[in-house]
Amino acid sequence: MSAPTASSEVHTKIFVYSHPRTRSNLFMKLLETHPQVVGKQYPFMFAFQNGPEAQWSPEKVAGRLKMSGLTKEEFAKKFNVTYQSGLDDMEKRLAKANAEGRVCVIKEHTYHMFESKLINANISCPRPETPRPVIMDKKFDVVGSEEEVDISFPIPNPSLLPDRIIASVSPVIIIRHPMFTCPSFARATSVLGDTVFDTHFTVMASYRWQKMIYEFYRAYYDNIDPEGKKDWPVVIDGDRLIQDTQGQMKKFCALIGMDESLVKYSWDASNAKIDKAHQAFVGTIEQSTGIIRGLDASNTTLEEEVKKWTEEWDENVAQKIKTEVESSMEDYEYLLKFSI
Repeated sequence: MSAPTASSEVHTKIFVYSHPRTRSNLFMKLLETHPQVVGKQYPFMFAFQNGPEAQWSPEKVAGRLKMSGLTKEEFAKKFNVTYQSGLDDMEKRLAKANAEGRVCVIKEHTYHMFESKLINANISCPRPETPRPVIMDKKFDVVGSEEEVDISFPIPNPSLLPDRIIASVSPVIIIRHPMFTCPSFARATSVLGDTVFDTHFTVMASYRWQKMIYEFYRAYYDNIDPEGKKDWPVVIDGDRLIQDTQGQMKKFCALIGMDESLVKYSWDASNAKIDKAHQAFVGTIEQSTGIIRGLDASNTTLEEEVKKWTEEWDENVAQKIKTEVESSMEDYEYLLKFSI
């Protein structure tokens, strides 16, 4: 991708279309050190996974219930989270940030915002379909008497979110080489009793959802403002974010019209006690004090990593991870071409 163009406007509504284990937690950590930024993470995760409208298969929800140790009634009460409540909360957060003159950054894994019918149509091992959630745009983020804007998309909105919201946010897509995301996800979810042979592992491994979002926005921007929106959606490569953290943040802050010099690259580690599942997913970032560099695709190969996976798990698991890595490479490499 050519050098991104610095923005003369401040993009105040950022939506990070994330993907598990792409270093999106680090990206959010960096952004949230900026005094101008307020963040909101995973407004739809529990609605997708455990709520009454869960877009996971019924078997997956039943497995989560069993692992929780709760009764069915207790589980339903704890995870009584709907897509509507997630959207309402997100819109209120956007409104609060706007009133405070701050930049609101929302982060959610992309497939958490897709209905099961669409997910099943794009994976090789379909799951039972669940009903599409009904969501009403209550416009809690609309200030005063904003005029209605007629939105027309060349490609249908693939997400469950209202067209108005999708069109109003500035989209950021974060990716990372699947050779690292796939085994990392396998390790993290093992504490929940998941395995690489679960259907959800195939859903997670795919970058099809990120590509869909990219192509959706690109078609929309080409239709309304191809020159002004030529750098959007912004694509962040998680490996490059580690290799050249400040360089990546400088490029990103220039694009959204924010002063990068106010971003902090070190912080105090959290001493808060967290449970086993929380530790598996965010323990590293919460207990860190700065950037932790590690392997990237330039200093290892898939064959070398398969040997490590075989030692860590066994041959069957290693080969399953390898298969998912290889199947996701085309979409990943497509997106990588557009990364900043």
